[in-house]
Amino acid sequence: MMRATVSPLALQPGDIAACYGVDLTSRLIRYGTASLLGPRDLRWPPSHVAICCQREEQTVWVESTTLCPHPCLIRQRPVAGVQAHRPIDRMRDYIHRGGRVDVYRLTEINRLSEAENELLSRILLDHFIKRHVRYDVGGALLSGTRMFQRTQLFPGADLERLFCSELIAAVLMRLGRLNHDNPTRFHPGRLLRQLVLTGKYHRVASYQRSLPCDGT
Repeated sequence: MMRATVSPLALQPGDIAACYGVDLTSRLIRYGTASLLGPRDLRWPPSHVAICCQREEQTVWVESTTLCPHPCLIRQRPVAGVQAHRPIDRMRDYIHRGGRVDVYRLTEINRLSEAENELLSRILLDHFIKRHVRYDVGGALLSGTRMFQRTQLFPGADLERLFCSELIAAVLMRLGRLNHDNPTRFHPGRLLRQLVLTGKYHRVASYQRSLPCDGT
C-alpha cells in the first residue's frame, strides 16, 4: 500500500475518491467488475466513486448514492441521489468500517483551468444537486453486467437519474477529460481504468487505517 502523499484536507477540484467498502454489496460490486488485465491498482476496483469540486472556497465531495447517513451540505438533509459532503466525513465513513479510500488526481497536462473549475462546480452543485437528481439503481446494476456491456441493448443515458460513476463520466465528458460515450456504461472500475490508461488521472494517495484528527 502506497503512503498517503495528499492530505484529505487539501483535495482539489476534479480529484476522484475511489472507495473500497467492506460490506457484502461492495464486495459483490468489486468482484463483478474485476479485471486482471487492468492497471495493477485497479484489477480489484472500488465499489464507489466520488468527485471533488469547489464551493464557497471549500472543497466538497460530490457523489450519487443512497447509502450516506449525513445531511447533504446543500439540501440540508440526507438524500438518495446526488449530494455534497465534507471529504473528511465521507472518508472516515469508509475507513472506520475497515475499508479504504484512494485519491486519483488529474495529471499535470490535464489539470483544470480556473474557468473549468467554475464549470465543474456549476454542473455538480447547480445542475445536479439543486435540481434533486436521483440515484439510478437500474443503471448501476446494468453497468456491471458484462453481457450488456458487449451488446447494443444498453439503455440510453438518463441524466435525471444517475449512479456514482455515471455522474462522474458525464461530467468528465463535458469537460473533455473522457471520450464521449454512453455514461451509463461506466461502472467505477471501468471509469478509473480508462482514465488511468489514457493518462488523464493517476493515483496520489491511499487511506486505510487513519486520517488526520484535525479535520473535525
